[in-house]
Amino acid sequence: MSAELSSKLDLASPATGAATGKKDDKVRIFAKNVGDAPILKTTEFSASAASPFSRVIDHIQKKIRTSAAHKDAVVHLFINQSFSPAPDEQLGDLYKCFQNNGKLVIDYALKEAWG
Repeated sequence: MSAELSSKLDLASPATGAATGKKDDKVRIFAKNVGDAPILKTTEFSASAASPFSRVIDHIQKKIRTSAAHKDAVVHLFINQSFSPAPDEQLGDLYKCFQNNGKLVIDYALKEAWG
């Protein structure tokens, strides 16, 4: 994980609350597998509200590709089982619109499932 990515994705600490657009705000993310996608060891993590969605894509894809069985896997991510946001969408904006019980639910699959 690059230094820039590790500073944006904080797997150790919980989110501080709702994203308000400030640079230091965190968004709580819950990653849920779909179909035959492997379950991640850490399904809940937090990330900077200012981070683009592409950071989460890279993070989850890297975690899945550590397994020899999924070394070349293409991972598809969806918000609330419905659509795949653009990679440049800010996590804070996605959280404000689509959070569920204080978390941004991201479903991931090895095959396109929705949207």
